[in-house]
Amino acid sequence: MNICKPLTTLCAVLALLAAFPVQLFAWSGKGHAIVAELAESRLTPSTRAEVKQLLGDQSLASISDWADHVKGEFPQSYGWHFVDIPENAAGFSETRDCSRLQRNRWNTSVDHDNCVVDRIEMFAQILEDRSASHEDRLTALKWVVHLVADAHQPLHAVAEAHGGNDIELPVFGSMQCGPHPCSLHAAWDDALIWHANLRNREYVQMLDQLIGTEHLEQQAGGTPADWVNESHADARRILETRPATVDEAYYRQNIVTVNRRLALAGLRLAQLLNRALGQPRR
Repeated sequence: MNICKPLTTLCAVLALLAAFPVQLFAWSGKGHAIVAELAESRLTPSTRAEVKQLLGDQSLASISDWADHVKGEFPQSYGWHFVDIPENAAGFSETRDCSRLQRNRWNTSVDHDNCVVDRIEMFAQILEDRSASHEDRLTALKWVVHLVADAHQPLHAVAEAHGGNDIELPVFGSMQCGPHPCSLHAAWDDALIWHANLRNREYVQMLDQLIGTEHLEQQAGGTPADWVNESHADARRILETRPATVDEAYYRQNIVTVNRRLALAGLRLAQLLNRALGQPRR
């Protein structure tokens, strides 16, 4: 079956996106790289072989942040990185949170699959389809690696204050986080991970220990909807206990949640890739 027939618009986008070179940049690029490296360590031999056919000598970590750097050229991808679940909602609703017009975003009048849940499922289908072109499957791999991590960032699963982006506050003594004002979202995307002061490999080793200690392998299943429901539950707590400042005390209180979400993202990404790519070729 050629998946591109029912997804003509999507596949046209895929062809355009694949023409752009991979970019490697330093949740943030660091969080995405950590999730990808953890997942890559858990791929089966057959999945590794398929990944190599698609990526060549590149690692999953090297392409993990690619999707964040095509948003400017392709605004239709803006809403694919998160899902705006209302803060007081019990959980994800397809019709309410994904299949609807969202903030007058580009193309939403004809393409209602504008949330991370639908996009993970759609790109996983393309990745699994051995009749799809190499170009489409490569681009789908880049999206899957990125979006699975995005689904596990708690503030990517709540609508309130644009996922915490509108909650500006000092982060470790600074009001400026790169080119943008510091916000609660930025702290969870980036600052808490960097504050651990670990190299990526060291971070992955620490997550491996956490996985063993907390038996997280047993929680590695579920669907993208399940994953964002977990993130949404964490997001509600984060918003309810929003601090005046992100400081050392806030870091100590919340880094365990950050690490659990990173660890589960890596485990689930590995499971998704092993399922999509690990089957023998017919």
